[in-house]
Amino acid sequence: MDPQPPRITHVRNLDGVFDRRQAHARRAALGHEHRLARGAYVDSTEWAALTALNKYRLRVRAVAESRVHSGLVLSHWSAAALHGLPILGHWPERIHAVVGKTAGGRSDNVVVKHAMAISPEDIVMIDGLLVTSVARTVLDMAVAADFLTAVMIADRALLVDRFDRSTPLVTRAELIDAWERAMPFRGHQRAWHVIVFGETQSESPLESVSRANMSIVGCPPPELQHEFFDAAGRIGWSDFFWRDLSLAGEADGKVKYLDPETRGNKSADQVVFEEKVREDRMRATGAGLTRWPWSIGVNPAALRAHLIHAGIRMRT
Repeated sequence: MDPQPPRITHVRNLDGVFDRRQAHARRAALGHEHRLARGAYVDSTEWAALTALNKYRLRVRAVAESRVHSGLVLSHWSAAALHGLPILGHWPERIHAVVGKTAGGRSDNVVVKHAMAISPEDIVMIDGLLVTSVARTVLDMAVAADFLTAVMIADRALLVDRFDRSTPLVTRAELIDAWERAMPFRGHQRAWHVIVFGETQSESPLESVSRANMSIVGCPPPELQHEFFDAAGRIGWSDFFWRDLSLAGEADGKVKYLDPETRGNKSADQVVFEEKVREDRMRATGAGLTRWPWSIGVNPAALRAHLIHAGIRMRT
């Protein structure tokens, strides 16, 4: 989340003077404010500075606050955004929410309503908003989203950071508990597959997408986060490792080199140089190394061809 999200102005909270309500509509028409939802506005300059994720988060909040008495429980893509879970592709325009099976009400052009039973244990509060828990969100997205997105979300929720920079958002046991509480439900087998397939050591969305596509194209499952040593000590970890081939695989996204937060205090050139030194040391141990970017990892056919070229035999 942004350290200090922009303030949302809800016209219903104004003092009722007609001109003040109309003033926001005029400012939006002139481009000075951005209309988030009916009767909800934010400063246009602040809006433009937000990432796509934080724009969607702000819109989710604006819609939820404008329908505060409707009993909506934010779910699916909206819950994923609020929990900080990644997706593949663009965030949706509409807000997603769970409503009870008997609650009635249809989806509209702003809110997609999912009529399903949900246990109170699977509802949490985030900054005053009712949201499905991380475990329930993983479950719902395993059913509603594509397989790659479902795996990305499950992996991020389960991630055990080897440097103790963060704690897992959920455990596999908690995912299983949520699955059992939701039974019976449509898509339960698909959800179970994602729960079992999810990994605690997949450290980036690209690693998760690559691992999912490996399973689709028949690639032998690799070891994750394999540790390398030489006479000078620890070299580091590879994203993937096929022991029978002594082959390491690296899913290299741009964020490692271009994102200042990921680089820490290092320049992009320094990160590239250190990666070259690390790769040379790994190869000196006798291991092979193959790298691929997003464009290959996200494409099952391209990833299959890349791995075959690296010497991996696919299962038929």
